[in-house]
Amino acid sequence: MVKSDLAIFAVFYQKCLVFATFSSFMIAKILCERGTLMKYITITKLDVSDYVNQYDVLVCQVRPSRIKAKQWAAMEISSVLAKLDPIFITNTPIGDIQGLIAFFVPKGKDITLRDLLNHVGYCNKFYKLNFNVKQRQIPTDNLKSINPYTWKGLPFIPIDFFTIDEETFEAHSVMNRVFAVYQQDFTVKYIKGYRGDGSETGRRALPLEDARLMANLALPLKIKRLLDPFAGGGGIIHAAKCVNEDLHLISADVDRTVEPGLKLYATQHHTCDARELKLDEPIDAIVTEVPFSMAYTDIIIEAICYLAKYLTSDGRLILMCHRDQFLLISTALTGLFPVYYRELDRKGTPITISYWTKDKAFYEATKGYATALREFI
Repeated sequence: MVKSDLAIFAVFYQKCLVFATFSSFMIAKILCERGTLMKYITITKLDVSDYVNQYDVLVCQVRPSRIKAKQWAAMEISSVLAKLDPIFITNTPIGDIQGLIAFFVPKGKDITLRDLLNHVGYCNKFYKLNFNVKQRQIPTDNLKSINPYTWKGLPFIPIDFFTIDEETFEAHSVMNRVFAVYQQDFTVKYIKGYRGDGSETGRRALPLEDARLMANLALPLKIKRLLDPFAGGGGIIHAAKCVNEDLHLISADVDRTVEPGLKLYATQHHTCDARELKLDEPIDAIVTEVPFSMAYTDIIIEAICYLAKYLTSDGRLILMCHRDQFLLISTALTGLFPVYYRELDRKGTPITISYWTKDKAFYEATKGYATALREFI
């Protein structure tokens, strides 16, 4: 290659770098404007002062029943607080207490913060860290650390910030919320604690913690239309409605028995096979717990692949299924990208919760966040 060619190549290469940098910046800017970019950081002694001066540190306590699902708890908080642009802290300030995750959040947003946290499923207690130790504030009695309260050389005091009211929380659980079913004579019966008929495809008892988690991952405060095509006892639809009453909620279930109950919660309900559901407008999210029966897997795959075509360009799928179903489902899905997935144990049943997006830019932008969850929690 002659000298002039080298010069031309150098200019071309430089322009490519500028274009790539600009493209990355624009993608990040667009995602930030959508309020969907999940941020994370590992703090060092060099930058800790800058961050604690600019942000408040929010520490979230995972419910004991979900202690093995801290990764999902972190992703739920990132989603719930999306409008506040939180930053997940990979090296939690109080590292010796099990079940804690931490975030940087904007200062002066306490009222909004409490309103948002009130709908969280996997965490129930929240604390702020006061780094101005000269202020006389009473430290919380809920956190018992064996180490001095110091983070990267900065002393702090953990302060109670917000606790979800458990009585109110339980009132929304499957055991206490009102549902309705058709009886054999097609009269409507209003009941609490509806759990289905106990068959492989008729179990209807999604815990409130999981229903809230899955609904929150769909960003119910930002989207307009959400679908649960295997709605069952309505746990996900009910949880999403509690967050945003104006959300257009669509439920579907092949079982006519649950029709009156789902009509209580959903904006519109369809009693039909999910593979035959017809929608008149695009949807922003599909959020569903499918039947765990392996014999039903082919139907589930066909239904989800069919319904995915209704998703908007940045639509998302939040799915709970049996572990053995997940590989088959994930192999069949095309046009959707896996943001995150993790296997959990649900009272002896191995299940997988997965989070998919139709937006490739969002998928690429969240790879680092997903890796941080796996490596640091």
